[in-house]
Amino acid sequence: MLVAFEASGLLRFLALLLLWPLIKLLEAVGMRDLGLKLMIFVATVGVRVSEIESVARAVLPKFYMDDVDMGAWRVFSSREKRVVVTKMPKLMVERFVKDHLSAHEVIGTELVVNRFGYATGLVKDGADLDVFILSQVDKLFGHDDDELPGLGLGRRTGSGSSFLSLCKVNRVAFHYFFFRRRKCSFL
Repeated sequence: MLVAFEASGLLRFLALLLLWPLIKLLEAVGMRDLGLKLMIFVATVGVRVSEIESVARAVLPKFYMDDVDMGAWRVFSSREKRVVVTKMPKLMVERFVKDHLSAHEVIGTELVVNRFGYATGLVKDGADLDVFILSQVDKLFGHDDDELPGLGLGRRTGSGSSFLSLCKVNRVAFHYFFFRRRKCSFL
């Protein structure tokens, strides 16, 4: 909602607010990815990518940082290679996780951008976000057992195709990843 309000103003924010019950209903019936895609679409369609980056740099870090769980942060920061996996558009979280969480890599959905630099509101390869994320983690770490992630923090998804299945050790339901509340989906 912050991106909708900060990047485009009151009308887009109001549209997202009116769609909020539908988004929550989609989540309740097990269509969480569709609800997230709807949120992403409404918040970003027709917005310049530079504007989204501005909001991600100036406004979102304060809200993300307020929800960082210190126990999860200690575990995360103790690792040699730190990768954040999210279903949110990479563009919205990459600056925060690299600057504030010292992550080395961010794996997330990619927004489709037209040739004029405006977001279409769609995500690339977005048929199934879990499968897309799993393939990106697999691509980053390869198939060799020595290259697999050593530790995964997160929660399993209903589809069973979570990136946690690729980790040597995983901790499920660890404070919704780094965050105590559900403000940030799948980070």
